[in-house]
Order: sequence, then C-alpha cells, then structure tokens
Amino acid sequence: MNVPSSRLLPKIWQVPDTILERLGNNAGRQRIMDEEGHLLLILHAAPEASDDAERTAAFFWRNPEGEWKSAPNSGGVASLKDHLDCYRKHIFDLDEQVEAAQKATEYFSILKNATPLLRATRHMLEVLQKAREARQDDRQLLLMRDEAVELERAIDLVHADARDGMEFVIAENASEQAELSYQATVESRRLNRLVAFFFPMATLISLFGMNSPKEVLKSGALWWVVGLGIILGCLVGLGFRKKTRP
Repeated sequence: MNVPSSRLLPKIWQVPDTILERLGNNAGRQRIMDEEGHLLLILHAAPEASDDAERTAAFFWRNPEGEWKSAPNSGGVASLKDHLDCYRKHIFDLDEQVEAAQKATEYFSILKNATPLLRATRHMLEVLQKAREARQDDRQLLLMRDEAVELERAIDLVHADARDGMEFVIAENASEQAELSYQATVESRRLNRLVAFFFPMATLISLFGMNSPKEVLKSGALWWVVGLGIILGCLVGLGFRKKTRP
C-alpha cells in the first residue's frame, strides 16, 4: 500500500509508513508515536490567549540510531531544549505580571494566558514522560522530562496565585462596598432622627401663620410651643432610634 508523505514532516525524514498513516492534515493534540524504533514527539508551541484554539506544532524525531531531528526549527535536541525554554520565558513573564497586578481585571488577563499555558505544559509533560519510558537509555529525554516537571509546577503556582489574587481583590472590593453601604445607612438614620426631632416643632410653629418675627417673639405662647415641640421631638426621635452595630 502506498502511503502519501505527510505535509507536516520534512520530506527528507525517513520515518516509517506506520507513523505517516497516523498523521492527518493537522498536527492535532500533543502526543507520542513509537513505531519500528522511531520515536516522534508532536508538541505545541507555548500558547497565548490571542491564539484562540489554534496551536503551532513542533515535531521532534528520534531515529533508531539515537539521532534527533526537529521541525520547523532545526537543531534536534537543542531545538527541544529551546522549546522548553520558550515555555519557561512565558511562565516567568506571567509570574512577573502576577507580582505587579493589583486589580481584578489585571488578574483576569493573566489567567486568560495562564490557563492554556498550564494545559499545554501538562500535556507536554505527559508526552515527555511517555518518551522517557519508551527510551530509558536516552539521558537527554530524562533531562527534558525533569525540566518539564519543573515547568508544570511553576505554571501551576502562577495560575493559582493569579486566581487567588483575583478572588482576594473581589472579596476586598465587596467588603469595601458593604462598609460604604453601612456608612450610608448610618448617615440616613441620623438624618431621619434630625427630621423626626424638628418635625413637631415646625408643625407647632406653623400655627403662628405669617406673623412678623417681632409679633411672634412678643407672644407669650411662643416659648410654650417651642418647649412642647422639643419634648415631642425627643419622644418621636426616641421612637425612631434603633440599635446599630459598632
């Protein structure tokens, strides 16, 4: 059976047909192919939030003689090391953003980048772990696997810090809003007490009608009305008084 060469791999790569049969038009998820002594690692470049669902694939091929080749960037094992370093740089940049973040929107923006990076790092670690188990005599795979373990732990901490930071800011803002609402309620109660205190007096004084101030002050009943208004105001104010929290 003739198997067409994959457009994903360089034509000069002498990979077995059993591997080419398993490759489609797209790279798909991160995974390992181990056929006839050939080892092919399909990994994804470090993703960003702007990438949406698209992922850039990177291929690393180890032939039965232990020689490594890579695409689209050449270099073999060195290219695989650069691939991991790119993840490390993205994680380091996000860690610095978490340290500088103060607003919930800033933490949310970090999470939008950290979440796909965390997922990609974990899948990459799974691929390297399987590759390590398949080629236990390859020390380079051991070192790359160990580095992927460190990257997975680092991005997990960054993701957790960003999530916790955002939750703390949201909780802090909610607490501030509750305190402001409480202060507004206290001021409203004070205003209501003032209104309740002066309302009886204003009602009684209205009995003097539109008389001039001199006539009102000469009236002997004025002070009785003022005194009665103060007493009634105190009684009404006490009726509105409620206990408030400290």
